Amino acid sequence: MKNKSLLFLIFVLIIPMQMFAQYEKYLLKDPEPKVYRQGGVAFSVVELGTGLGGFYSLPLKHFWHVGFAADFFLLRDENQIDIVDPWTGIPVTINKENNAYVMDLTVSLKKRLLARKIDDSLRPFLAAGMGPMYGINFPIDKKKKDEYRWAWSVFGAAGVDIALESMYFLGLRLQYHVIKFNKSFTGKTDHSTFDIRLEIGKFL
Repeated sequence: MKNKSLLFLIFVLIIPMQMFAQYEKYLLKDPEPKVYRQGGVAFSVVELGTGLGGFYSLPLKHFWHVGFAADFFLLRDENQIDIVDPWTGIPVTINKENNAYVMDLTVSLKKRLLARKIDDSLRPFLAAGMGPMYGINFPIDKKKKDEYRWAWSVFGAAGVDIALESMYFLGLRLQYHVIKFNKSFTGKTDHSTFDIRLEIGKFL
């Protein structure tokens, strides 16, 4: 009877230990997704121009980030054509009417998706944000006045961050900005646009 009791006690102790050992192996194989502060530089291609900027974001609970970004954009005219003279190799611009530049500051929220369902190196997300935007335009026609305009920008985005070695990551997102200037800027007030944004960053 004593032997049976001893065997039962050993059985009761060993089974939970085995289960815990299996759980430890599972955790080592598939650890909890990590969350970091993020910072880096970004390059944007919008419908009528290009941009360069920087960003910094702080982690919140449940795989949310709050981010801050500043960008500088060089805009093209809608009918502007840029070519290279095949005989001289010199760049030639046709139908250029403005020298327009835009700067913005944005605050955003980013939500990581599928954090516990796919590999930690692949981090799809949705994001949304808003902020002030300031535009400066120096028309080619000297008879026209220079333009200095304010606007609010609101955007939504979908993209993915890909974790690389040494705590770096590469991010790619598609954004849509709703931009309405307070007065006409380069001939219109509505400068809403799609934006393909490439980010090179570091987990901090």
